Amino acid sequence: MVASLAGLSWFMPILSFLLVFILVYAVLIKTKVLGDDTFVALMISFIFAIFFIVNTQLVQFVQMNVAWFVVFFVCLFMILVLIAFTHGKVDVIMKPMVAWVLLAILLVVFVISSSYVFNWAINWDMIQGWFDKDWFGMVVLVVVALIVSKVLTGSVVPGKK
Repeated sequence: MVASLAGLSWFMPILSFLLVFILVYAVLIKTKVLGDDTFVALMISFIFAIFFIVNTQLVQFVQMNVAWFVVFFVCLFMILVLIAFTHGKVDVIMKPMVAWVLLAILLVVFVISSSYVFNWAINWDMIQGWFDKDWFGMVVLVVVALIVSKVLTGSVVPGKK
């Protein structure tokens, strides 16, 4: 017996609509950009969600971002579980700088996925060519070494703290 998930494709536009509708509404209510008027926030959220359903590129954009965010949060959860098992507490790593780094990673994923879906200003062949170059590995190694030295000693410059 083979199970098929093809029926879920019928629900993807509905789920995309609900995701955009709820997120926009939550952001508008939380930030109070439009004041405390919930009707206006509901109408604007509804209009944004309709735009995301009408334009197929926007549906593809939401689907790609949701997939990558889920992967990111599952990986993050697994890392935090490993830290909790080894140190007993997750407070060891939860510092404001870590939150900013996680936010930066999420923003990079958002920008890359938007450039992929909407096909703007990124030459993917050129970026793929960077990964194939010998110098790219050295640059990544130097960046990782600088980050590790900053974390371990508090300074990137040797002898200074």
